[in-house]
Amino acid sequence: MQGLLKKEAEILEVITEVFVFSMILIFPLIVDKTGFFHILECKWYSYVTIATIYVIMNVLVIMYFRLFRKVKYFENRKLSVVQWLAIVFLLVNILSCFLSPFFGEYNLFIGVGRREGLISMSLYVLSFLGVSMFGKFKRRYIEYLSISSILISLIAVLQYIGFNPFNMYQDGIGTHNVSFMTTIGNVDFISALYCLLLTVSFSAFVFLDNNKKWERIIHLLSVLMGFFIIGIIDVQSGKVAFLGTLVIIFPFIILNNKRLARFLIMLATVLMSYCINIILNPEYHYSLHRVGLYFQFNYIVVLFLLVCSLLIYLGYTLNKLPYDCSKMVVKYSYLGIFCCGIVALLGVYFINFKSGILYEMHELLHGNFSDEFGTYRIFLWKRTISLISQYPIIGSGPDTFAIRFMAKYTADIMAIGPLTINDTAANVYLTMIINLGILGLINYLTFIFYQLKMGIKKINEYSSVLLVAIICYLIQDFFNLSLVIVTPIFWLLMGLHYISINNSCIEKE
Repeated sequence: MQGLLKKEAEILEVITEVFVFSMILIFPLIVDKTGFFHILECKWYSYVTIATIYVIMNVLVIMYFRLFRKVKYFENRKLSVVQWLAIVFLLVNILSCFLSPFFGEYNLFIGVGRREGLISMSLYVLSFLGVSMFGKFKRRYIEYLSISSILISLIAVLQYIGFNPFNMYQDGIGTHNVSFMTTIGNVDFISALYCLLLTVSFSAFVFLDNNKKWERIIHLLSVLMGFFIIGIIDVQSGKVAFLGTLVIIFPFIILNNKRLARFLIMLATVLMSYCINIILNPEYHYSLHRVGLYFQFNYIVVLFLLVCSLLIYLGYTLNKLPYDCSKMVVKYSYLGIFCCGIVALLGVYFINFKSGILYEMHELLHGNFSDEFGTYRIFLWKRTISLISQYPIIGSGPDTFAIRFMAKYTADIMAIGPLTINDTAANVYLTMIINLGILGLINYLTFIFYQLKMGIKKINEYSSVLLVAIICYLIQDFFNLSLVIVTPIFWLLMGLHYISINNSCIEKE
């Protein structure tokens, strides 16, 4: 019986590994002949197909061994608190869907705005449960994520310099349009995906001590190409997430000379990505419908190169000067960061900036919540909060935000410009409380809290890499939206993080 149980576990593990490979390396690249025009629909059908096959195969294997081999896979297995919270979250989604006042009028299984209906939400949870129960962590998953980032960035680079791989740009969307890039689409979604992929590459390079040379090159190349695109799309939510994450993990970077040395080399790589963009100097010619590259090598480029060279030199020098600080340094570092944060807030409060994000922060600290701040996120957030009281407990159903918001605030939207469809609050947490109510949001946040708590308590070198990516994504969620183009990767990473800290033995190739 033990042999049959082991065989069943091995089959489920292989199925899970195929799913992980498909989601990390294949799913992000899937497009259809419509290019950017129907990319959401294409990604939704692709994800539903991949995830449904994964779930069905798991069920069939378990049923086969139960019915024909009399193996009770779950007899001696207990679900963890995190897994139970995921199941409760699924039940809340089901309850919210079937009790929704819009259930008979709209298709809440697919969703009204962003295809984040019950089908997508269920598959997110079921895929997490599948990976967390049947998967075994392998360090090559880290390389998969960096390779995926390189492939996505390569497509974006080719688009930026005038090529059109996969025919993504079609009638009405020219190759000079950097609002839509790669096989991901909108720049906000690209930024959200990079919050996962680039932070994995960054953390793997800095924190993993046993990386081989070719692995380090892959991580560096991922960051170089990824931040090249980050500089082009210029999404503020992504930049805030990267900066916030760096502040959180910086005390752990300076703990020893090897980490700090690798960080300096990584910092040089990020700066080099911006330098390359200056050198390329692309310009779109509307009359010719093509992009021209007008290479330049000015004093700014020279300055960038000097700084990068200095950082690399310091990195290699520091690598030969061993030190290993006490963990007390972390506490004092956080105290210093907190004090610097207070000083920065006071500066923003008292200094009246004329424009930009610092001006908006200054005004917000003085109680001016103008609608146009945060590229009209304040407009959305203020009105979203007023909707909570209508269906406070379990919300109005998965992906029903657009129905409620547009019905009440169409006139407000038209007053600030042409009518647009606002189907999310541009904040995952506010959108969730409208769709799933206070119960859904509290359940989700508790699930996340236990993931983070468990990750910190049982941290190891591999789980730390994934934990950093999860934190970065959670920060950008304050300014972005959940979408089937990116969200499945986030749930997958949470599954990988779970098994990276709960496997008794992590396979090391």
